[in-house]
Amino acid sequence: MCLVVLLSLASFAHAQTLGGSLGLATDDVFRGLSENDGQISPQADLHEMLGPWYGGVSAAEVRRGSQRGTGAEVIAYAGLQHRFGEDWSGRTTLRHYDYPGNSRRTQYDYDELALSVGWRERLILTAIASPDTYSRDYRGNYGSGAAYCYELVARQPLPLGLSGVAGLGYYDLRRQVGTGYAYWSAGVNRRWGSWAFDLRYVGTDTTARHHFEDDAGDRLALSAFWLF
Repeated sequence: MCLVVLLSLASFAHAQTLGGSLGLATDDVFRGLSENDGQISPQADLHEMLGPWYGGVSAAEVRRGSQRGTGAEVIAYAGLQHRFGEDWSGRTTLRHYDYPGNSRRTQYDYDELALSVGWRERLILTAIASPDTYSRDYRGNYGSGAAYCYELVARQPLPLGLSGVAGLGYYDLRRQVGTGYAYWSAGVNRRWGSWAFDLRYVGTDTTARHHFEDDAGDRLALSAFWLF
Protein backbone atom coordinates (compact mmCIF):
# COMPACT_ATOMS: atom_id res chain seq x y z
CA MET A 1 0.00 0.00 0.00
CA CYS A 2 1.41 3.36 -1.10
CA LEU A 3 4.97 2.36 -1.90
CA VAL A 4 5.96 6.00 -1.85
CA VAL A 5 5.20 6.16 1.88
CA LEU A 6 7.88 3.52 2.42
CA LEU A 7 10.34 5.35 0.20
CA SER A 8 9.71 8.62 2.02
CA LEU A 9 9.88 7.24 5.55
CA ALA A 10 13.11 5.43 4.79
CA SER A 11 14.89 8.75 4.29
CA PHE A 12 13.28 10.91 6.99
CA ALA A 13 15.56 13.66 8.24
CA HIS A 14 15.22 15.62 11.48
CA ALA A 15 13.75 18.74 9.86
CA GLN A 16 10.42 20.43 9.38
CA THR A 17 9.11 19.34 5.98
CA LEU A 18 5.73 19.05 4.29
CA GLY A 19 5.58 16.69 1.34
CA GLY A 20 3.58 14.07 -0.47
CA SER A 21 3.03 12.10 -3.64
CA LEU A 22 0.57 11.19 -6.38
CA GLY A 23 0.85 8.09 -8.50
CA LEU A 24 -0.37 4.82 -9.91
CA ALA A 25 0.34 1.17 -9.14
CA THR A 26 -0.57 -1.73 -11.40
CA ASP A 27 -2.02 -3.40 -8.30
CA ASP A 28 -2.39 -2.61 -4.61
CA VAL A 29 -0.45 -5.46 -2.98
CA PHE A 30 -0.49 -5.62 0.80
CA ARG A 31 1.52 -8.31 2.60
CA GLY A 32 1.55 -10.47 -0.48
CA LEU A 33 -2.18 -10.21 -1.26
CA SER A 34 -3.88 -8.14 -3.93
CA GLU A 35 -6.37 -5.66 -2.49
CA ASN A 36 -7.53 -4.39 -5.87
CA ASP A 37 -8.28 -7.53 -7.91
CA GLY A 38 -5.09 -7.04 -9.91
CA GLN A 39 -6.27 -3.71 -11.32
CA ILE A 40 -4.58 -0.30 -11.48
CA SER A 41 -4.71 1.56 -8.16
CA PRO A 42 -4.38 5.36 -7.93
CA GLN A 43 -2.51 6.27 -4.74
CA ALA A 44 -1.63 9.43 -2.83
CA ASP A 45 0.16 10.52 0.32
CA LEU A 46 0.56 13.73 2.32
CA HIS A 47 2.92 13.89 5.29
CA GLU A 48 4.77 16.29 7.53
CA MET A 49 8.01 15.90 9.48
CA LEU A 50 8.82 17.92 12.58
CA GLY A 51 12.20 16.98 14.01
CA PRO A 52 12.10 13.25 14.80
CA TRP A 53 8.27 13.23 14.62
CA TYR A 54 6.27 12.49 11.50
CA GLY A 55 2.65 12.02 10.51
CA GLY A 56 0.43 11.91 7.49
CA VAL A 57 -2.41 10.40 5.51
CA SER A 58 -2.20 8.05 2.54
CA ALA A 59 -4.95 6.67 0.32
CA ALA A 60 -5.35 4.04 -2.39
CA GLU A 61 -8.10 2.54 -4.49
CA VAL A 62 -9.03 -0.95 -3.25
CA ARG A 63 -11.79 -3.49 -3.76
CA ARG A 64 -12.64 -5.02 -0.41
CA GLY A 65 -15.67 -7.14 0.46
CA SER A 66 -17.87 -9.71 -1.22
CA GLN A 67 -19.17 -7.25 -3.86
CA ARG A 68 -15.64 -6.15 -4.82
CA GLY A 69 -16.80 -2.69 -5.84
CA THR A 70 -14.33 0.16 -6.19
CA GLY A 71 -13.56 1.78 -2.83
CA ALA A 72 -10.86 3.59 -0.93
CA GLU A 73 -8.44 2.65 1.81
CA VAL A 74 -7.25 5.59 3.89
CA ILE A 75 -4.38 5.26 6.36
CA ALA A 76 -3.63 7.89 8.99
CA TYR A 77 -0.21 7.43 10.56
CA ALA A 78 2.05 9.10 13.10
CA GLY A 79 5.38 8.14 14.54
CA LEU A 80 8.76 8.89 15.98
CA GLN A 81 12.15 8.12 14.47
CA HIS A 82 15.19 7.48 16.66
CA ARG A 83 18.89 7.53 15.77
CA PHE A 84 21.43 5.37 17.59
CA GLY A 85 24.76 6.58 16.31
CA GLU A 86 25.60 6.66 12.62
CA ASP A 87 24.59 3.11 11.71
CA TRP A 88 21.45 2.25 13.64
CA SER A 89 17.97 3.74 13.69
CA GLY A 90 14.59 2.88 15.15
CA ARG A 91 11.05 3.86 14.29
CA THR A 92 7.74 3.61 16.11
CA THR A 93 4.60 4.09 13.99
CA LEU A 94 0.90 4.01 14.84
CA ARG A 95 -1.51 3.50 11.93
CA HIS A 96 -5.28 3.59 11.57
CA TYR A 97 -6.84 1.96 8.49
CA ASP A 98 -10.22 3.27 7.35
CA TYR A 99 -12.58 2.38 4.46
CA PRO A 100 -14.94 5.35 3.94
CA GLY A 101 -18.11 4.54 2.04
CA ASN A 102 -17.80 0.78 2.56
CA SER A 103 -20.97 -0.81 3.95
CA ARG A 104 -18.82 -2.78 6.42
CA ARG A 105 -16.61 0.12 7.36
CA THR A 106 -16.83 -0.44 11.12
CA GLN A 107 -15.90 -4.09 10.65
CA TYR A 108 -12.94 -3.47 8.36
CA ASP A 109 -11.39 -0.50 10.22
CA TYR A 110 -8.40 -1.42 12.37
CA ASP A 111 -5.27 -0.11 14.08
CA GLU A 112 -1.63 -1.18 14.12
CA LEU A 113 1.53 -0.42 16.05
CA ALA A 114 4.81 -1.02 14.20
CA LEU A 115 8.29 -1.13 15.72
CA SER A 116 11.26 -1.07 13.32
CA VAL A 117 15.02 -1.21 13.71
CA GLY A 118 17.34 -0.49 10.81
CA TRP A 119 21.03 -0.75 10.00
CA ARG A 120 22.24 1.99 7.62
CA GLU A 121 18.83 1.78 5.92
CA ARG A 122 20.21 -1.39 4.29
CA LEU A 123 18.44 -3.84 6.61
CA ILE A 124 15.12 -3.07 8.31
CA LEU A 125 13.39 -5.47 10.70
CA THR A 126 9.78 -4.66 11.66
CA ALA A 127 7.30 -6.19 14.11
CA ILE A 128 3.65 -5.15 13.81
CA ALA A 129 0.76 -5.79 16.18
CA SER A 130 -2.95 -5.07 15.76
CA PRO A 131 -5.73 -5.64 18.35
CA ASP A 132 -8.68 -5.56 15.95
CA THR A 133 -7.89 -6.83 12.44
CA TYR A 134 -10.70 -8.45 10.44
CA SER A 135 -9.98 -10.97 7.70
CA ARG A 136 -11.96 -13.44 5.61
CA ASP A 137 -10.61 -16.19 3.34
CA TYR A 138 -12.16 -18.09 0.45
CA ARG A 139 -12.75 -21.17 2.64
CA GLY A 140 -15.44 -19.50 4.72
CA ASN A 141 -13.18 -18.71 7.65
CA TYR A 142 -13.43 -15.22 9.09
CA GLY A 143 -13.07 -13.30 12.31
CA SER A 144 -11.71 -10.24 14.06
CA GLY A 145 -9.02 -10.04 16.72
CA ALA A 146 -5.32 -9.70 17.33
CA ALA A 147 -2.99 -10.07 14.34
CA TYR A 148 0.80 -9.95 14.12
CA CYS A 149 3.21 -9.38 11.26
CA TYR A 150 7.00 -9.69 10.98
CA GLU A 151 9.02 -8.31 8.07
CA LEU A 152 12.66 -8.12 7.01
CA VAL A 153 13.61 -5.78 4.15
CA ALA A 154 17.06 -5.48 2.55
CA ARG A 155 18.18 -2.64 0.26
CA GLN A 156 21.30 -2.52 -1.91
CA PRO A 157 22.48 0.41 -4.09
CA LEU A 158 23.07 -0.61 -7.72
CA PRO A 159 24.59 1.06 -10.78
CA LEU A 160 22.63 3.67 -12.79
CA GLY A 161 20.99 5.06 -9.67
CA LEU A 162 18.98 1.90 -9.04
CA SER A 163 18.40 0.21 -5.69
CA GLY A 164 17.70 -3.47 -5.27
CA VAL A 165 15.06 -4.34 -2.68
CA ALA A 166 14.12 -7.73 -1.26
CA GLY A 167 11.68 -8.54 1.51
CA LEU A 168 10.40 -11.49 3.51
CA GLY A 169 7.40 -11.47 5.83
CA TYR A 170 5.01 -13.57 7.88
CA TYR A 171 1.41 -12.53 8.65
CA ASP A 172 -0.20 -14.27 11.63
CA LEU A 173 -3.98 -14.44 11.04
CA ARG A 174 -4.72 -17.46 13.24
CA ARG A 175 -7.52 -15.66 15.09
CA GLN A 176 -9.16 -14.69 11.82
CA VAL A 177 -8.73 -17.58 9.39
CA GLY A 178 -6.96 -20.20 11.52
CA THR A 179 -3.44 -19.81 10.14
CA GLY A 180 -0.69 -17.45 9.08
CA TYR A 181 1.22 -17.29 5.81
CA ALA A 182 4.60 -16.20 4.43
CA TYR A 183 5.19 -13.73 1.61
CA TRP A 184 8.20 -12.28 -0.16
CA SER A 185 9.18 -9.73 -2.79
CA ALA A 186 12.20 -8.76 -4.89
CA GLY A 187 12.74 -5.91 -7.29
CA VAL A 188 14.35 -2.57 -8.07
CA ASN A 189 13.42 1.07 -7.54
CA ARG A 190 14.81 4.39 -8.68
CA ARG A 191 14.41 8.01 -7.66
CA TRP A 192 14.67 10.34 -10.67
CA GLY A 193 14.22 13.99 -9.77
CA SER A 194 10.67 14.37 -8.51
CA TRP A 195 9.70 10.87 -9.65
CA ALA A 196 9.97 7.48 -7.97
CA PHE A 197 9.61 4.17 -9.80
CA ASP A 198 9.41 0.65 -8.39
CA LEU A 199 9.23 -2.74 -10.09
CA ARG A 200 8.58 -5.63 -7.72
CA TYR A 201 7.84 -9.35 -8.06
CA VAL A 202 5.70 -10.54 -5.16
CA GLY A 203 5.00 -14.09 -4.05
CA THR A 204 3.34 -16.06 -1.26
CA ASP A 205 3.50 -19.58 0.16
CA THR A 206 1.03 -22.38 -0.59
CA THR A 207 -0.94 -21.66 2.59
CA ALA A 208 -1.78 -18.17 1.36
CA ARG A 209 -2.79 -19.48 -2.06
CA HIS A 210 -4.98 -22.14 -0.44
CA HIS A 211 -6.85 -19.61 1.71
CA PHE A 212 -6.88 -16.54 -0.56
CA GLU A 213 -6.69 -18.11 -4.03
CA ASP A 214 -6.03 -15.60 -6.84
CA ASP A 215 -5.46 -12.74 -4.39
CA ALA A 216 -2.31 -14.57 -3.31
CA GLY A 217 -1.00 -15.47 -6.74
CA ASP A 218 2.55 -14.48 -7.64
CA ARG A 219 2.54 -11.17 -9.51
CA LEU A 220 4.65 -8.39 -10.96
CA ALA A 221 3.76 -4.91 -9.65
CA LEU A 222 4.93 -1.60 -11.14
CA SER A 223 4.49 1.75 -9.36
CA ALA A 224 5.23 5.30 -10.47
CA PHE A 225 4.87 8.38 -8.24
CA TRP A 226 5.37 12.12 -8.54
CA LEU A 227 6.86 13.44 -5.31
CA PHE A 228 6.29 16.97 -4.06
